[in-house]
Amino acid sequence: TWLRSMPNAIGWTILLFAITWSADIFAYVVGSSLKGPKLWPSLSPNKTWSGLIGGPLGAMATSVAVAELAPLIAGIWHNSTIRIGLVAAALIGLAGGVATMAGDLCESMLKRRFGVKDSGDLIPGHGGLFDRVDGLMFAVLAVAGARLIYESGWAR
Repeated sequence: TWLRSMPNAIGWTILLFAITWSADIFAYVVGSSLKGPKLWPSLSPNKTWSGLIGGPLGAMATSVAVAELAPLIAGIWHNSTIRIGLVAAALIGLAGGVATMAGDLCESMLKRRFGVKDSGDLIPGHGGLFDRVDGLMFAVLAVAGARLIYESGWAR
């Protein structure tokens, strides 16, 4: 709510979702493609180190793409968009991507702790609604914190 109620809220909200979704997607694609050693088999048997690295890298690339495309899209939302440099966008993407991975691991930990495979069956074919927002809950804090730092002028 706080992130959405500030100036340029639509751009920052889109950036948040893009970072979170791309971190999840890239972690899955890179981890499934490259395989490699398991990250933490007792906690989440399918997660790999390559996925853990691929997720934040994908989030960084997506964040840079959103920052680069934001001026082109600005007219659609009446100039309510983000205006950040590409290095700052990459760092925000990295923070959000790492936070997304942490949220996903925490959700896996909770599921193992309570002995459940899925956190619900509201969305067929997925691990439950919580599985769709686990990374988002952590990423929103990272992106909101990054926004505070960036807009304070400290990281420009």
